[in-house]
Amino acid sequence: MTPRMTKNMGESLRAAGALSTVGLSFVLALGMGFWLGTVLDRWLGTKPLFTIGCFFLGLVAGILNVYRIVSQAYPTTGATGPAGPAGSSGPTEAGPAPPTSPEPTDRDLHDDGD
Repeated sequence: MTPRMTKNMGESLRAAGALSTVGLSFVLALGMGFWLGTVLDRWLGTKPLFTIGCFFLGLVAGILNVYRIVSQAYPTTGATGPAGPAGSSGPTEAGPAPPTSPEPTDRDLHDDGD
C-alpha cells in the first residue's frame, strides 16, 4: 500500500525543493562577483579595486537571490494573510459575540392584545 500525496505534503515538498537551492545560488553569486572582479583587475591593472567592488555586488546579488527564493517558497496574501493583520503574532480575538434576539414566533406575530 503506497501513501497518498496530499496537497499539503506536495506544497511542503515544493517549498523544500526551492529552499534547497538557496545555498548554491548564494555561493555562485559571490563566486561570480569575485571572479569578474579579478578578471577586470587583471585586464585594467587595478589590483584590488574591482575584486572588492564586484565581491560586494555578488554579495548583494546573493542576498537578493535568497530573498526571492524564500518569497516564492512562502508567499504572502497581502497585508491580512492567514495569520491576521501584518505584524500580529496570531489570530485576533474580538471578544464574545453580541447576544442575538430570538426569532419571532407565530404568537409574537399574531398578538391578540392580551
